[in-house]
Amino acid sequence: MNFPVKDEHSGERIDKFLVGAMENVSRTDVQKLIVAGEVKVGGVAVSKNFRVESGMVVVVEKVPEKQASTLEPEEIPLDIVYEDDDIVVLNKPRNLVVHPGNGVQNGTLAAGLLHHFKENLSTVNGPLRPGIVHRLDKDTPGLMVVAKNDAAHRHLAHQLETRTLHRTYNALVWGCPRDLEGCIDAPIGRNPKNRLKMAVVKGGKESRTHFVAKEFFAIATLLELQLESGRTHQIRVHTRYTGHPVVGDPLYDGREESLNRVPPLMKEIAEKVLEIAPAQLLQAVKIELIHPRTGKKMKFKVPLEEPFAKVLKLLKKECPADAPVFDEEEGFRDFDADIRFDEGFDEDFEGDMPEEEQECVFPELKERKTRAQRHAEKAATAAHRKAKAAERKLIKQMKAARKKGVATEDFVEPGYEPTIDPDLLD
Repeated sequence: MNFPVKDEHSGERIDKFLVGAMENVSRTDVQKLIVAGEVKVGGVAVSKNFRVESGMVVVVEKVPEKQASTLEPEEIPLDIVYEDDDIVVLNKPRNLVVHPGNGVQNGTLAAGLLHHFKENLSTVNGPLRPGIVHRLDKDTPGLMVVAKNDAAHRHLAHQLETRTLHRTYNALVWGCPRDLEGCIDAPIGRNPKNRLKMAVVKGGKESRTHFVAKEFFAIATLLELQLESGRTHQIRVHTRYTGHPVVGDPLYDGREESLNRVPPLMKEIAEKVLEIAPAQLLQAVKIELIHPRTGKKMKFKVPLEEPFAKVLKLLKKECPADAPVFDEEEGFRDFDADIRFDEGFDEDFEGDMPEEEQECVFPELKERKTRAQRHAEKAATAAHRKAKAAERKLIKQMKAARKKGVATEDFVEPGYEPTIDPDLLD
């Protein structure tokens, strides 16, 4: 099949171009064709990062065959927040996998959707993911939007790509972050030491998480977060990278590993928190989108799930705290960010592990200094302190010299004694 490139598509990545040009294919389908060498320009197979230009003709030598559906409808209760002819907004509970994969075939949200809505779901992502536009982890509850037809699905996917669909998360993290609002900008890829986990690694995919601290406790902080990119486990990986794992997270050091760093007087409270928290205390609490048919902006919110709310109630009662004040001399006395990875890895990993987030933008954030600017200011502050210390030492030495009867003009700062003229030694 031949697909000529028009002016309006010039500069697009080839996978994005083909998703719009071909019918009933997902970007995953297209990327598999590219890896197999089935997509060519000028008779030469292209890479997935290739960008098309006006006048080119993209040749797809083999059309992907859609996988036969083995998904069976299952009667799974759904907490539907909103529904019309185009979209469904639902509150996914904890301990529910979104779609089959990674050894999980039954008891998924996709099977529940198929039971409730029959054939009235989009088919863009294939028969195993009917209506699924974006995903949440098994143990991350919260709001999701489902497409009931292909047109709505593509419109919502475009909103995710252009960051006009916003999802807001609440997360309880151990300790208190150094910055009370800002952006965590660190690339994410497969953990080279454990391929089942993600980590901040050199050569990883660009990832940004915006956050604002909302409530403070002696051992934890409640954050509100939004994503500028949608990587697997992004919030959990980024908070762990900064030294403040999500409370209760069994995969990213949010349980016993962090419990060992809680002050002794607060350890009993922290243990009660972990008894209540079934897994990571992270939830998608708000979603804002543009309706695919009407163009109307819509906003949906849900309260925190019971375990999350119960933990906050306990912390408010047992260890409330005011917003911390940063001291340039001491800094925040908090957990060290000693759990991070900087090793690179050789290749992108293509698997079925559910992605936690989709792209979002945090509105109206203040500009944050770059890492280079912070390092420069830190170096300047250290140099200033060093100079002040040297000045104090010199004054002390001069006082001691005066007590010994040495005149001020005759005092020579130690380390700067003049060299003796060799001629005077004859």
